[in-house]
Amino acid sequence: MNFKILDCTLRDGGYYTDWDFDDALVSQYLTAMNRLPVDYLELGYRNNPSAEYLGKFGYTPKHILEKIRQFSNKKLAVMLNEKSTTIADRQTLVVPIKGLVDTIRIAVDPKNFDRAVELAGAIRKEGFEVSFNMMYMSKWKSYDGLFDKLPKLNGSVDILVMVDSFGSVFPDDVRETIRILRERVSCKIGFHGHNNLQMSLINTITAINNGIDSVDGTILGMGRGAGNLNMEMLLTYLNKEGLKLDFGALSDAVTAFSPLYEKYRWGTQLPYMISGANSLPQKEVMALVQNRAYSFESIVRGLSNRKDNVEDNAKFPIFDEDRKSTRLNSSH
Repeated sequence: MNFKILDCTLRDGGYYTDWDFDDALVSQYLTAMNRLPVDYLELGYRNNPSAEYLGKFGYTPKHILEKIRQFSNKKLAVMLNEKSTTIADRQTLVVPIKGLVDTIRIAVDPKNFDRAVELAGAIRKEGFEVSFNMMYMSKWKSYDGLFDKLPKLNGSVDILVMVDSFGSVFPDDVRETIRILRERVSCKIGFHGHNNLQMSLINTITAINNGIDSVDGTILGMGRGAGNLNMEMLLTYLNKEGLKLDFGALSDAVTAFSPLYEKYRWGTQLPYMISGANSLPQKEVMALVQNRAYSFESIVRGLSNRKDNVEDNAKFPIFDEDRKSTRLNSSH
């Protein structure tokens, strides 16, 4: 099989746990992964200090990477969020982890494309493999001139990853986008799917059948909002296609994350389906779904209204202070 498999459970799954994973769970995960046909592990983010609480894989400090590097037989990756990372930050976020991490993945908003290319080029010069993870794939065509800029990636990155941030794309979109990219870039191409519309598996298979160089998944599909492609599903499919697979190790990985699944119950549901079908921001939908102050009905109605670009249809009478005073006075 001429493509690589990357597992990003600790990084993408961290949106549910604030990147706080128990040491025993991480040990179980790494042990299982050592026996599975996965090429890369994306462990977490490298972030500047923040007032917001983030667990250890929100920062993925050097001492954690040193332990994992000794234990894991996989290539290791971490992610930078381009919107909060400058070229100067590479001295604190990237340079200290030379020799511990193979790949730096950069999460890129297409509107910041030019700035992100400069960051990617600077990091690549430090000797890392660089993955340019361009988000919002379903909206790429709405960014004026984006496709014309793609040749700037040549020589600056090793792989351009199509990120279906909203879980909105379909197989025809995957095929067409790969064709467009191949006309413009000489670097490798990858795919990272989300599962709002339960399309992550068929989209990933479509990408594989169209010669993609790398695909992503997570154990039990753990990931932001509706989650990602289930790694166990991908590996089981590939086993049917001839990939050697230790099902005992795969079972160990699933078992390790099952308690977290029972706690957080990630996966698609109607709000995520509506957001996926209409490319609405996952961060906002996830916050609504997890907020017990909102009923399921109100969330769905609100998303439906946003989809149709109309105001909220829940109306309440405006309080009339003068009328209230008149009624009180007349009662005495």
